[in-house]
Amino acid sequence: REMEAGERAENLERQAEEAEALAAIYGDDFVREGDGGTVWEIRVPLGDPDDPDERRRQSDDAMLTRDGTPAPDCLVARVVPIETYPSRTPPLVEVHPVGALIQHRMDAALAAMDEEHVAVDGDVCVFPFVTRLREMARAWRDEDRPSRRPGRDDDAAADANDDDDDAPGTGRGEDAETGDAEWDPAAIDAELASLAMTTTERGGARDGTAGTAGADATDADHPGVGAWTDESVERSIVAGPPFTEKKSTFRGFLLRDVTSLEQVDAMLRALRRDSRIARCSHLMAAWRIALRGDPRDPDCVWAQDHDEDGETGAGRGMSHLLRVTGSGNVCVVVARWFGGVHLGPARFQLINNCARDMLERCGFVQVARGGGKG
Repeated sequence: REMEAGERAENLERQAEEAEALAAIYGDDFVREGDGGTVWEIRVPLGDPDDPDERRRQSDDAMLTRDGTPAPDCLVARVVPIETYPSRTPPLVEVHPVGALIQHRMDAALAAMDEEHVAVDGDVCVFPFVTRLREMARAWRDEDRPSRRPGRDDDAAADANDDDDDAPGTGRGEDAETGDAEWDPAAIDAELASLAMTTTERGGARDGTAGTAGADATDADHPGVGAWTDESVERSIVAGPPFTEKKSTFRGFLLRDVTSLEQVDAMLRALRRDSRIARCSHLMAAWRIALRGDPRDPDCVWAQDHDEDGETGAGRGMSHLLRVTGSGNVCVVVARWFGGVHLGPARFQLINNCARDMLERCGFVQVARGGGKG
């Protein structure tokens, strides 16, 4: 049947919201081209650019192209959101460069868009498609490794599946966020206000401050300087102001001067000890720590990872944000209290904006969108 003007207008609105969300998730890896930005290009790296071992694996055991040569270091998904998307059909999609994939793999990649559109039942589907394309590319690269054999060691298997395991938490994304609890906005606002008051009274997380432990802090209050304890980590957590969008409440937290993964764990433990934060739907975290070398040096070796706590894709977006802003020796956390209204892909933009706000408040990113600092 012919589309009505209302359906067409709603599709355009949902496409615009999806484009904003994709820009927030992928940053410079997302480009809008054509008249009015009607063609979207998403760069899909075939590995982690911050992992030197990953770069070595790409050069030594690269995925193969149609002519048997090593594939490029990234694919580009070219998406055209036509007027019937997402209400009736998926968008048009191409995968570049031409010839980068063996024909049956190209067919599988293009079919994945149709399958993801069916899976979301008429909702926007570019983000799950790109996520799936990256997973498929990793599997193909593993298949093409010359050293591949049935007795492959566990480390190689873990590398192939890195980032693809289900994150701990209540479930995968918004589909698991139905919940039976009744949403009470007044109650959550009161709890968040109480949280801000109690953390300030006990010298813990400080709202909206750029420092970590106050003007009179000693080295013991900075967990990255010398010895640290769970208590010093808790005192050093910076808490941002909460905000609410369509009944979902978000709040950011940040710990700077991080030099070990143990401090990341200590931060998450400290947050979860508060009963109000413990009741949030998702507690998503990303961290980036300089292991060897000067953080300002391009050859610096980083430990970078994330915990999505069931909100698949959110932690990866936050991790990407830390990398593109040049933020180092930091852990940023975003808590979300689900309010009963599904936000769709827009939730990723809200999560990334919350994380970026914390980086700005603490001086890692200039408010005028300048370059980050480690």
